[in-house]
Amino acid sequence: MFRDLADPELFGNEAGEDEDVDILASYFLEKSEFEQFYGDKKKLAFVRARKGMGKSALLAYTQFQRQQADSAGIYIYVKASDLNSIQNTSNITASDMIYGWQQKICTRINLELGMTLRTGFDDDSIYLIEAAEIAGFRKRNIISALFDRLNVKGGGIDVSRSRVAPTDSQAVLERIHNKKDVNVWMFIDDVDATFINTEEERIRVSTFFSACRNLVNGVSGLSLRASVRSDVWSILAQHDEALDKCEQYMLDLSWSTEDTGRILERKIHSYLMRYYPDNHLYNKLDLVRNRNEIRHVVFKEPFSWANRPLESFRPIHILSAGRPRWAAQLCKHAGKDALSKNSYKISAGNVRSVLKRYGQFRIDDLYKEHRHQCDQIENLVESFSGGNARYSTTQLLSHITDKVIRIIGLPKIDGFSAEHGSLSIAKFLYRIGFIMARDEKDKTGLGFVKFEDRPNLLSSKNNLDDGLIWEIHPSYRDVLRINK
Repeated sequence: MFRDLADPELFGNEAGEDEDVDILASYFLEKSEFEQFYGDKKKLAFVRARKGMGKSALLAYTQFQRQQADSAGIYIYVKASDLNSIQNTSNITASDMIYGWQQKICTRINLELGMTLRTGFDDDSIYLIEAAEIAGFRKRNIISALFDRLNVKGGGIDVSRSRVAPTDSQAVLERIHNKKDVNVWMFIDDVDATFINTEEERIRVSTFFSACRNLVNGVSGLSLRASVRSDVWSILAQHDEALDKCEQYMLDLSWSTEDTGRILERKIHSYLMRYYPDNHLYNKLDLVRNRNEIRHVVFKEPFSWANRPLESFRPIHILSAGRPRWAAQLCKHAGKDALSKNSYKISAGNVRSVLKRYGQFRIDDLYKEHRHQCDQIENLVESFSGGNARYSTTQLLSHITDKVIRIIGLPKIDGFSAEHGSLSIAKFLYRIGFIMARDEKDKTGLGFVKFEDRPNLLSSKNNLDDGLIWEIHPSYRDVLRINK
């Protein structure tokens, strides 16, 4: 296993949608709240989370689950950017934009139908949905409606199987010929990939969700799954009341400390089963009964952290802010460091050695992820450079007043001026995870309170902090030269 520590496959592909689906399925951690997301009873569902939380992996795994359950269906995974543009989206109303999204989705289904079945139509034929009103096939099965329109425009030319698809194309073909229902599952990722906080962009992204609602309510046989970043959603919800109706379809994705441990263990176990299938020691390792032994193949435990002996995944969870992608990146950096020092396992020292390099990635991600919320985010964050790790609420607000407001004035946050001054800025830094509250009662010494845990902190003047101290998140301290 010595050289395997630097193998990027050991901790999985950082982009879940790019992972081989069989490998993804071998280590994907299922949770009870996912069952409705990839179940067929819900025709519409969205997953909401920050970047790096595994939204794309969940979409890819859901597609895998559905294909296992119904091989005769049609399954389409697309990036939102892949949806063909069929109209000019500038200077149009929200209603026009909703209709445009519906057209794009149906056009993409038509393209998939054209690729799966040889129709003999010319290239323009599969775009007939451009001229079709969605209401024209309301409550009908979507494939039957689209296929009937293809037949009309194509002069009734027979269809035949065109290519071998992941689904059973012959079964799809037979069901269409027999006019039986065919289920279509579309997975749409990165709707907000290029989002910037302008009115046009807010309308473009928010209308996507209303279009999805209209489609699944208007036709049968169609199920939609899509992802959205939680920071983008918070902005959209302020400007579009229609999104209140989408809350019931939302799954908020999060991972506990124990979840992070299980994900790492499953990735290691999957790697061992793929590359060391004949090793009798590894073959005996069970994901439930031998969790520690699986980790000990890669990690030198216990980690000495916060003056306590801990399982390796606990500091990794904190340093990765509970994001699987960040955890994988940290472990890959630490694995390379271990290999360079001729270590046979990743130790706490290897993790510490890469924190500055890892922190640079994290702070770059922080800027890219939240610049659309505040274009002065670099100034807010860099004001803490070379300072302390811990602040009382009074000290935090004073720092922001002295180092930010008196120098650059009041920045705009989510499109509005920070009306409560230093308190609004502190709340923003808490919301994006740059600062967290420290829970001194946690026995591991790693007790942090995230915004998702206590969203009302720094809001009520009667109880701004509940007696908690604020800390710069550990992943940013080395790169910002924060005093420890």
